[in-house]
Amino acid sequence: MRTTLDIPDATFKKAKLKAVHEGVAFKVVVIRALEREVATPAPDAAARRKRARRLFATLDKACNEAPVGRLNREDLYDRPVLRRH
Repeated sequence: MRTTLDIPDATFKKAKLKAVHEGVAFKVVVIRALEREVATPAPDAAARRKRARRLFATLDKACNEAPVGRLNREDLYDRPVLRRH
């Protein structure tokens, strides 16, 4: 089947170079990439929801109960600030 695609210039150049280096037609590189993409199953909704719940639970644990206030560099980093004299 013939079709027309708008491919970003940078992606086109990379694919074209790959085809040249492999000694195959550009079409072959595009078909292989499409076949790989459609063969890879998309994560199902249940797995995405489970991953999101774990993320939010972790974020909840990391929240501060009270405002921290203004911090200086020493408070933000575990290393002392070297002062120039």
